[in-house]
Amino acid sequence: MKYISILILLTFCLISCQEKDELEIANQYYKSGDYKKAIEAYNKHLEMKPAHEIAIYNRGRAYEELEQYEKAVDDFLRVIEINPRNIGAYLSYGKHFYREKDYKNAAFQFEKAYKLNTNSSQSATLLARAHHKAGEVDNAMEYYNIAINNDKDNAEAYLYRGALKLHLNQSGGCNDIQMAKNIGYEGADDLYNQYCK
Repeated sequence: MKYISILILLTFCLISCQEKDELEIANQYYKSGDYKKAIEAYNKHLEMKPAHEIAIYNRGRAYEELEQYEKAVDDFLRVIEINPRNIGAYLSYGKHFYREKDYKNAAFQFEKAYKLNTNSSQSATLLARAHHKAGEVDNAMEYYNIAINNDKDNAEAYLYRGALKLHLNQSGGCNDIQMAKNIGYEGADDLYNQYCK
């Protein structure tokens, strides 16, 4: 009986270590930009743990990198089904709508993420960008302000709030673009040179 218990314990450890290794391997492939191999490794991991939220989400991101957007969306929706509080899945799903220029639905998904964590500067920025693209300038300005209040180094929020202020002929637009420039946001120099010199 003692040997059977040890055998069961060793088998469990072997399976557990193998699952961890496969996930780590998949994540390494993802980080190195080998998205096809990452997907293969995530699929192997998911054979053992079909509802593993992180593996499904990361596989969705890999599909997204390969521009296999339908598969990516399927994974993001699956993650939301498993865990309706997964902020990353809402943001990724919202980015799908944003990419499709469906800014209303993008904002709807970004708002879900934002409501789950109102301290998230990233969620507020994406929500502001979707409102901005939809022409809802008051909402856009509100969420750019929130994004900056949540993270004083959010260069993207400064840049686009500055651009919106310039568009609305409000003061402070060039100051915001200068802030984005100081933080090192790509494109801020060009925008500043074009509109603020």
